[in-house]
Parts: sequence; C-alpha cells; structure tokens
Amino acid sequence: MGLEFLASQLKESVESGVRARNGRFGPALAIEEPVSIVSPVVFASPHSGRLYPDSFMETCAVDRMALRRVEDAYVDRLLSDVPRSGAPVIRGLLGRTFIDLNRAESEMDRDMFSNAPAHWTGNRSPRVAAGLGCIPRTAHRGVRIYRGRLAAEEATARLDDVYRPYHQALDALLRRAQAMFGKTWLVDCHSMPSESQQAGGGADIVLGDRYGASCDGDFVDFVEALFRERGYSTNRNTPYAGGFATLKHGQPGRGRNALQIEIKRSLYLDEYEVEPHDGIVRLRRHLSEIAEELCDFTRAAAGVSGRPGFGDGGVQAKKKAAP
Repeated sequence: MGLEFLASQLKESVESGVRARNGRFGPALAIEEPVSIVSPVVFASPHSGRLYPDSFMETCAVDRMALRRVEDAYVDRLLSDVPRSGAPVIRGLLGRTFIDLNRAESEMDRDMFSNAPAHWTGNRSPRVAAGLGCIPRTAHRGVRIYRGRLAAEEATARLDDVYRPYHQALDALLRRAQAMFGKTWLVDCHSMPSESQQAGGGADIVLGDRYGASCDGDFVDFVEALFRERGYSTNRNTPYAGGFATLKHGQPGRGRNALQIEIKRSLYLDEYEVEPHDGIVRLRRHLSEIAEELCDFTRAAAGVSGRPGFGDGGVQAKKKAAP
C-alpha cells in the first residue's frame, strides 16, 4: 500500500470528521499533526471530548456536570505539546456519555431503544450490562442519563457522524505510520477517577497491555520506567487492562502495538468541579518529555537512526482538523 494512497485516505478520513461540524452533532474529532513525522507512535485521547449537542441535552435526566465527571477531562491539554516530538495526536471532541469511542460499535444496550434491531443483542458484554456501552446508559456514579428510550435511528446517526469518522482517521494514522516505519505504536491516553484506585493499589499510572497481548513488552517496560523516574507510582493491567482500541490495534506479531495509559485525575484535576489545578503544568511537561523518549525508542525499535527535523531545536506542531 503506497504512501500516496495512505495520505489520501487519511485526508478523506479527517475531512469526514471536519464535515461533521456542519451536521447534526458538531465536530467529531481533531488531529494535531507534527510538521515532520519522525516517529511510528500515534497518541490518542478518545474520552477528553467536552462538547454536548443541545439535542442530546434535551433528552437528559441529569445536568451537564454529572456528564462531565465521567470525561477523561483535559487529557487533550496534557498532550498538547506532544506533536513537538514528531508524533500526531488524535482526539475525540464529543463527551463520552454521548458516544464512547473506546467501545465496539456493537456494544449496544437494546433496552435503551424503542425500536432496537435484533442484532444488538449479540454483544451483551459486562460493560453494556453496567450501562457503559457504546452509547452509555449511565453517567457519574451510575445515575441514569436519559428520561426515556431513544430511537434506534439516533444511535445510527451518532455512529455515522462521530464514531466511524474517528476510527477511520485513527486507522489511517496507524497505517501511515506502519507504511513509513514498518511498525507502529498506539498510545491510547485516558484518566481514571481516584476513587477507582482502591482496586489498583492507589497507583498514579496504570499501563494496560491486555496482560502482554497488545504490546511489545520492552516498550511497556520502557514507558513504566519513564514514569517511575519522574516519581509516579505505576501498576499494570489492574484495574484497567485496556479497552476496544488496544484489543483492535494491538497485534505485536504483525508490528502493531497498542498500550493504554490511565492517569490518576487527582494529579492534575479537581475531580468534583472538573477543573485543572496547578498539577497540570508539571504533568503536561512530563508527558511531553516522555513522548520525546518514546519517539526515540520506537524509531530505534523500527531500525531508524537519528531524529531528522530536530536540528533546528524541535519540530513545531500544526493543526489538521477542528481546533
């Protein structure tokens, strides 16, 4: 598959997301591209979106704050310097209670809909049963989101206008990276509520590689060491082993690696008010440093030496989609 074809496909996928600005729900995604791509790493933040369409809010039985408290709030800001390392960042722009980009699109709770098709019973996962399917039923602390049932056509519209454009663009970014370097690494970035850390021993960072199935072990070891060098406590796969993105894209035997990173929200966020505190500055700087180290590591792992484009003091980022 040629680079020109991949570039064309990426452009079409991104434009699909941008066109959604003029559709029913507003912008679907944004991609921050480096001026020069010097790494096979792609960073993603599917859950930091904070846009909520008016038509959605009119159906809700809860206020906006109950919806916002389940966002991976401001992870996109934590990653805002990452493109300077030479790797792209893709992020979803709509709130995860509107549609969850880290679920399979088949993870639907048919009981939420007045006219659900029969095939939606085929993926009745524990997440769906808990109200956390591709279109969630519950928000913060399990409160019910909707006043009544939705039409199945509403789910179809969200999949067409938001979910699929995001995943088409992510797929294109990963295929481009693998075409350029032979291998690729997806770093899927999330934040986790501090209260959930009782099961994880209170770790600051949880690395999810699906118990070694989705990512090369040397890369996971390296990421963990980088966080520990900066004073963060870490855990692996408990309580988060990885979601849909790591399952779909993590195929190390085919040169496709995927690692989920969960960051404890209290490190940078007032979790009740959903507002960043001073810790965001330190954490953002550390993530920028870690991104540069990961770009170097993956270039070496892909058999590429040196860091082209860095002789002038750094690669500057440019925006490729909705701001």
